[in-house]
Amino acid sequence: MKKFLLPILVLFIVSCKKTDKSPADSPVTAVKELSFDNETNSRLMFQDGESMALLTAEARRYEIGKVLRVKAIDETTIEVANFAPVDIEDATILLTIQGSEKPIKLFKVKKIRAHGVQEIKYPFVDGTSKFLDTENKEVDLSQYKTTGLALNKVSFDFTGETELIVKLKKLAKLKWKVKYTDFDSNDNPADNWKENIDAKDVRRFSGLIINMAYLIQANETKTAYVAEPITDNDGVTVLTTAQKETAFQKMVDIPQFNCGVVVNVSGLGGGYTFGVANHVLNDYLTKDVCFIVIHEVSHMIGYNHDSTMTYPKDGKGAVEACTRVYKQMLSGNEFPIKKAAYYKQSDL
Repeated sequence: MKKFLLPILVLFIVSCKKTDKSPADSPVTAVKELSFDNETNSRLMFQDGESMALLTAEARRYEIGKVLRVKAIDETTIEVANFAPVDIEDATILLTIQGSEKPIKLFKVKKIRAHGVQEIKYPFVDGTSKFLDTENKEVDLSQYKTTGLALNKVSFDFTGETELIVKLKKLAKLKWKVKYTDFDSNDNPADNWKENIDAKDVRRFSGLIINMAYLIQANETKTAYVAEPITDNDGVTVLTTAQKETAFQKMVDIPQFNCGVVVNVSGLGGGYTFGVANHVLNDYLTKDVCFIVIHEVSHMIGYNHDSTMTYPKDGKGAVEACTRVYKQMLSGNEFPIKKAAYYKQSDL
């Protein structure tokens, strides 16, 4: 009898050891999922009734390549914000800690609603301490559970495989930082700036600037631009291929877009100032507004009205080249922001 009992007892002990494993010791096999898709788990930016100070706040500045923006609020808290006027789904948030080898998959955004924003604690503060990096190697962040992470030691990005995310990620080629601006702060009725921009203006601007960035990052736009006969500011000298490539790169490298709404004219541009009229904001999802946009962006990179960067001559010029590509993208439904997906149809 003892001979039979001993093997059974050994098997029992071994089986207990195999299953007696705490969750903390288990290997990480998935990324935590979070949603910011309703009034319980998020709030909305750029909503009717917001103050001018909030609409144009420095905190609302974002990079065009990171319209799904994550930023550190303090050592233990981060903000997740969607600056696009469409929902974003299935995005993985990446955390890079200074000195670390690879970005860490911090969590997955199952869905964040258009213009949604929410502050949360880092997942390692009140949740799991183990994560996967971008090579699916396990990373232990338990050392930061109490102290958190210094703001100057972290940076964030996002990635994903949906059609929308793939297109939004292409915008990272551009250096643009976007800020909405009330240029008529002195309420001067004699100028061409709208007296007070409102939330609807900003909502529509957020889609326009994304689609225009998508146009400019496209290889076919650069190809058409560089192949086009374009004259310099004297209206006579034809730019060389190298000069046109330099001009196009200047558009890509514009560091700041201070976006405002104009009246009496269709657009204003120069330096970091970029203004368009409400008819442009109203029509960009369905009609050709490229001429106005490229005209003003050409002013921003230093070209005047004598150059065919701004006004075509004999059907040739930068605006004509870009407009041809814009029309193709519009008819092919290629832009990231589409009318059907826009979250406030009453804006359109």
